[in-house]
Amino acid sequence: MTHQELRVLVVDDDFMIAKLHGKFISKQKGYQLVGSAYSYDEALKMVEKLEPDLVLLDVYLPDGSGIELLRTIRLQNKRCDVILITAAKELEIVEDGFRFGIIDYLIKPFDLTQLQTSLIKYLNFKSRLSSFTQLDQSTVNDLKKLRVSESSSSPLNQKGIDLRTLEKIRNCLIHSPDSLSADQIAKLAGVSLSTTRTYLSYMVEEQEVKEEQQYGTVGRPLRLYRITPLASSN
Repeated sequence: MTHQELRVLVVDDDFMIAKLHGKFISKQKGYQLVGSAYSYDEALKMVEKLEPDLVLLDVYLPDGSGIELLRTIRLQNKRCDVILITAAKELEIVEDGFRFGIIDYLIKPFDLTQLQTSLIKYLNFKSRLSSFTQLDQSTVNDLKKLRVSESSSSPLNQKGIDLRTLEKIRNCLIHSPDSLSADQIAKLAGVSLSTTRTYLSYMVEEQEVKEEQQYGTVGRPLRLYRITPLASSN
């Protein structure tokens, strides 16, 4: 493990979200929250002053873009890594983020278990990196397996999950005060029933959606779905 705690700066224009994420990070083994920033200018000053190891960076800031902040950090050769927070519809932003070397991205809405997974993998990556005295190809291959971005994106790719379709189904659940059946969600999202069921299974597996059963007088119980509280609050 690393001998020192990894220093994290949280950047988000929403004070309550920044507070939530900061409090969660400060409780994770191997991590220290060093500050929270709510704007581009404030974040840039804190990166320069605090020299964090990791920045949890939201794309939308009141006086600039998170991507622009990431670009500036790279131009200034700051030695810090970035986890980018973005929305599913912003595929071009995710692509730009990878160009500037983000180590992971979190798609809104996400729950804290997803953030925890990213933090654990990044801590393992840094620990292994610091333990090597020399590099060879096998060492590099070993480190690549611990890159958070590869692991976080693979479930979507392997299961054929399209981010735009995922966002449609997610929005139906977020904006519904009641639990919905797969058939109701399919009609609201304009997606086939079979596709909807595939995406709902994925979201249940990711603990983003809760599956319930409603028992009637005849036939099999009806399966209903609702967004989890943590996922809907982000």
